[in-house]
Parts: sequence; C-alpha cells; structure tokens
Amino acid sequence: MHKVIKACNFYVSEWHLFAALLPYIREELKEKHKMVVISQDKLETGMKTLVKKLNLRFENENGIDDITWLNDDFFIEIREECIPTTIIVQGTMEFILDINNYLTARLSPLYAELTIINCYEIYNTNTMLYNILDEHDFVFNTAGMNNKSDIFPGYVEPKTVIKTKIE
Repeated sequence: MHKVIKACNFYVSEWHLFAALLPYIREELKEKHKMVVISQDKLETGMKTLVKKLNLRFENENGIDDITWLNDDFFIEIREECIPTTIIVQGTMEFILDINNYLTARLSPLYAELTIINCYEIYNTNTMLYNILDEHDFVFNTAGMNNKSDIFPGYVEPKTVIKTKIE
C-alpha cells in the first residue's frame, strides 16, 4: 500500500523557515533518509550559509551536502536522482500545487511511504489558510510534525464536520 504523508509549514522569512527545517533535516540525514528540497526561491545558498555561521555539525558523512537541491526545472533532473524519502517543497501556492501533483502522480506509486513538507510564506496564504490545512495531514514547525488543531485551535477537520452532521 502506498502512503503519502503531507505536512504544511508557514513561515515569515527564510531564516524562520530554516529554523524550522534544520532540526528535522539533521535528524533525517542522521537516519540516512534521502532528502530532496525543491524550492522556487533557491534556498540552498541561504541554508548552507546559516549552517556555516552556526557551525552546525551533522552526524552523517556529508552533512547538508547530502540533500538534493532542485528548483523549478527539476522535472528533468529528478529522473536522474535517487528516490527520496522526504521532499520539502517551497514556493508560491501555485508552484507547490504543481509540484505536489507531479510528485503524487509520478513518485507515490513507487514508495510504500513518501513524506512531503510544503512550505508556504504566510503573507501569501492568509485568505487560504483553512484550505491549505484541509489538504494536509499535519502542520510542521520547529517542534516537528503536529496535529493541525494543536497549532490552530479553531481548526476542525472537514471529515469531523460532515460526520457530525450525518449523525
């Protein structure tokens, strides 16, 4: 059975995004999981700069260089890459939707489990927040994977609303 786990992340700046992602990335690389970052804003330089300035050490051999960094022309490149365990997608809502459609159609049939973390700049999502939450299983932040209602207390799963109305 193929399972796609989707989490959403909301950030206010690249540095805020890096602060949320770095502990998770370090742990995934420590466990020898494959990681791919597909970013519309080309986050690789900023992330590597932060790691260098903080003098962060990774337990895997190549550190942050074990991540495969791709941008919006990844469609050609990804065929040459190893199959990832976790894919981090950053960009506009349209970019994230396009990438997710591609990943779900092309990669999810190949894996028993695939984790996708979609990173949205909060300023671009205010009116669409609940729609984004509805499309994801978890909210990802500096504390890791969280239930959506734990981070957004007013949020109610659409399935719960439908079930309550039927009963």
